[in-house]
Amino acid sequence: MLELPGLRRPQETGSVFPLKDNDIANLSRDQLIHALDAAPPLWENGGVRIVRVSSGVVVKYGSDVHIWEAANMRFVAQHTNIRLPTVLDAWETNGESGHEDTICYIAMSYIRGQQLDEVWPTLSDASRCDIQQQLHQFIQELRLLKSDKPGPIGGGVSNGAFFTDYGAGPFVSQEDMERWFDGRLAVCRQFGLVDQAQEGFRGLFRDLAMCHMDLHPRNIILDGRGKVWLIDWAFAGMYPAYFETASILRNGWTTYFGDWLGQGDRARFGEEINRLFSISFALTTGALCQPTETTHDMTR
Repeated sequence: MLELPGLRRPQETGSVFPLKDNDIANLSRDQLIHALDAAPPLWENGGVRIVRVSSGVVVKYGSDVHIWEAANMRFVAQHTNIRLPTVLDAWETNGESGHEDTICYIAMSYIRGQQLDEVWPTLSDASRCDIQQQLHQFIQELRLLKSDKPGPIGGGVSNGAFFTDYGAGPFVSQEDMERWFDGRLAVCRQFGLVDQAQEGFRGLFRDLAMCHMDLHPRNIILDGRGKVWLIDWAFAGMYPAYFETASILRNGWTTYFGDWLGQGDRARFGEEINRLFSISFALTTGALCQPTETTHDMTR
């Protein structure tokens, strides 16, 4: 995988941990924050930093970390059998200048294992099939979690492949999210990138399910027992189920998920996924463009 400036992949470390094996339940948040600078980093990217403060605990923190990630993780842990880090604590601190200086801290259990993309070439066909089945089961469990409120659990900005690099929302209802997507469609119409008669998104987001939304192989950890763990729930939330499939297809991660996704889900949700892909310009290059037409008349 290409290394990007300022980006460090998660890694094992032989460094001494500042908190050693202290139980963080016995430490104040100030003590935990004080330990961060001395902790070996596992990941650094812009406003996100992950450090290992003890053998079994990591802290994810920064201006681009949000409290709803912890809410997503706690919700999934409570309602599914999906393996993911246990959230030990989560809080925000505010700087003197207000909201822009908000820093979120999420302390969670450290998952020992290997990233799927690193170990995949060494695996047997049987092991790969088993991993694909585990991932399939995890996605099916997520799809059983329903809500009529889109976005992260407890509210928050929607992020990820289909919400631009700047995020979108918070959305107060399904209709609110549909209007936002209709606005993105309107931008594509203005630039002549879609058929002027293409139907809008109204009425398409009424069945929402929990989605991870960032199933990059670096966010899939394989432990020593061959069990799969999912990390990085920053983009997760309640969205149409096919958003998960579309995200995997868009990013070229189908190898790790098997035919059930590439053929089964694509056949089931093909029209909806293609509609999402058709507005890609307005989600990327044209993310800051605003529609000149109203979205109220965009009907199916």
